[in-house]
Amino acid sequence: MPTEIVDAHHHLWDLGRFPYPWLAPDAPPRPFGNHDAIKRNYLTVDYLTHFDGLPLVGSVHVQANCGAANPSDETAWLADLSQTSGWPNAVVGDIDLSSEMAADILKAHAQYPLAKGVRAFVAHDRSGRWRLSDRPHMMNDLTFIRNASLLSEMGFSLDLVIVPDQLVEVAQLATAVPDLVIIIDHLATPEPVSLSSWRTGVEAVRGFDNIAMKLSGLWTIDKLWRPENLRSYTHHVLKQLGGDRLMYGSNAPIETLHCSVFDQVSTLASLIAENDPQSIDAVFCKTATRLYRL
Repeated sequence: MPTEIVDAHHHLWDLGRFPYPWLAPDAPPRPFGNHDAIKRNYLTVDYLTHFDGLPLVGSVHVQANCGAANPSDETAWLADLSQTSGWPNAVVGDIDLSSEMAADILKAHAQYPLAKGVRAFVAHDRSGRWRLSDRPHMMNDLTFIRNASLLSEMGFSLDLVIVPDQLVEVAQLATAVPDLVIIIDHLATPEPVSLSSWRTGVEAVRGFDNIAMKLSGLWTIDKLWRPENLRSYTHHVLKQLGGDRLMYGSNAPIETLHCSVFDQVSTLASLIAENDPQSIDAVFCKTATRLYRL
C-alpha cells in the first residue's frame, strides 16, 4: 500500500450554491449508472470519510459541471473552502477551449492561486456512445490550439476527457503546444471493446513527455475494479509511460457508488506491485504533486 496519497481527481458540490443540472432530482441515470445516492451535498467532511484509514496528504478538485454562468465562480468557492477546511489543495477549472471567450475565463480562474489547470470535454466517438463535445476533432481547431497555447503561457495544465481513438489527436496537440502539460483523465475512457485501439493509442503518446494519464474513473472497464479485469490496462500503461507519467484519482463520489476508495487503492497498488513496485510512490503521490505543482 502507498505511504502517502495525493488524490489527483475528485469532486465536491453544494447543491444550494450552483445548479448542477446533472444532479437535479429528476436527472436521468448517467453512463456509470443510477446516481440518486449522490444527488445531495458532497462536501469536505463527506470526501474525507472516503479516505478513513488511508494516508491522504493532498487532493486535486476537478470541475464538477456545476452549471455556473461563469465557470470561475466554482473556483472562487473552492478557494474559500480550501481556506476554511484545508481541502482541496488544487483546482482544475471548467473551460471551453473552442470559445472565443476562453481567454477571459482563464484569466478569471487565474485570480486564485489554488487554480492549477482546466479541464476540457472533447470526447467524440464514432459510435455515438461518448459525445461530450459537439463535433469531432475539436483538438485540431485553430481556436482550441490558440487557447491551449495560452494555457501553457499561464503555467496551467490541461485535463482532457477523451476516448481511445482520440489519443493520436492528443499526440498532435502535444506536438503543437510542446510546453503544455496534458493530463488525460480516466485513462482515456477505455472499455473492454476498445482495448485494442486503446493499447495502440497509449503507444502513440508514449514519446511525448508532456502527456500524463490518470488511473481514475476505471468503471468503464469494471465498476468493481476487479484486478483480473484491470490488469491488462495497468500493466500496459505502466510499461509504456512509467509511473512518473501516471497518477491515481478516486473520482469520488462517482466511483465510490460501486467501488470504495480503499478497494481502489488496494487493487491498484497490488497491480502496480506485480510489475513495477518502485512506481507506487509516483502513481499515488509524486506525479500529481509535480504536475499540479502542489
